Amino acid sequence: MLSCSFKPRQVVRGVLPALLLTSIPALASKWVEVGNAGVTTDKVMVDVDSIQMVDEFKTADVMTVYGAPRVNSHGITLDRHVQRTAFNCTDHTAIGIRTTGYLGDKQVGGSPETADWRSKLVPAGNNPMVIRVFTVVCGTAHARKAKSSSGSGIVVDEVGDVLTNNHVVDHCTSISVKTPNSKPLVATVAAVDPKNDLAIIKISYDVPLGEPAHFRAQAQPARLGESIAVIGYPLTGMLSSEPKATFGQINSVAGYNNDYTLLQISAPVQPGNSGGPVLDESGQVIGVVVSQASLAVVAIAGNVPQNVNFAIRGEVAQIFLAARGIKILAGNRQHALSTSAVAAAGVKSTVFVQCSAE
Repeated sequence: MLSCSFKPRQVVRGVLPALLLTSIPALASKWVEVGNAGVTTDKVMVDVDSIQMVDEFKTADVMTVYGAPRVNSHGITLDRHVQRTAFNCTDHTAIGIRTTGYLGDKQVGGSPETADWRSKLVPAGNNPMVIRVFTVVCGTAHARKAKSSSGSGIVVDEVGDVLTNNHVVDHCTSISVKTPNSKPLVATVAAVDPKNDLAIIKISYDVPLGEPAHFRAQAQPARLGESIAVIGYPLTGMLSSEPKATFGQINSVAGYNNDYTLLQISAPVQPGNSGGPVLDESGQVIGVVVSQASLAVVAIAGNVPQNVNFAIRGEVAQIFLAARGIKILAGNRQHALSTSAVAAAGVKSTVFVQCSAE
């Protein structure tokens, strides 16, 4: 399986300066951050410059940067390791070929290369971090072959309509949604807008599905610098199953390449946040998260941006909903709420979206 925990042989004590990721010759590459290893703060990255075809396989360097230096079972200290990994993009299998350990600016150990790795690839699993590694190495088309994935959605009315991203549901053979207090409910795709990455899914059950969100008036678009909250279900299977709230600001009223259908936000966004709401200080929806946009920024900028995420403008989402005859609740709140009150309001109108591609 695709592993992110290895034991290089020799290491000395030290601390990793952040800038060394680009200054060490052995690591002077184009690293794309793909998530965290398990429930730790260890960061997992893929060097996109290292990706190569070897027969019918792809190989790439996968690096895990530890949250703090650690001592392994051999009594040695290291702060990161790089594993040369082989991938079979067709059957979703992988294996580590060779591992090198680092501490500070020095290579401090390594494992021997597995000579017969071609016959030893094993199933890699389908947790969100592994899927993102395969997405970077094998491409988006492969990611859509994963058996299951998840995202977030926004309850927009009382008849079972949920707003989410098109990329969350466009490859699904079955979809379910749930709130923190409900069982999974079967949903179907009712409408899509691939250009703006929006979709409406609908449940047919006569049961409450949270509370409809309030949308800020289109005449009051998001402002540069205003505080925002993001609600969603990131990294399901790695973190707890409860909805999460993160906070930040509007950093730009345009996305990459001056795309004015998007907002740039600083609130942390992870896989699984896609389709969830961006809320203003009054708890009103002003955007819809697009968590996959960070990979597009890497492709353009050539490095890993920090706290740069994107959301579809609330006005674009409202136009999409209105065109499908869906009436939303217009926000009329004028005063700022506490962060806990904003989070509480957002949780009531945010659902977990589970997709199966089987």
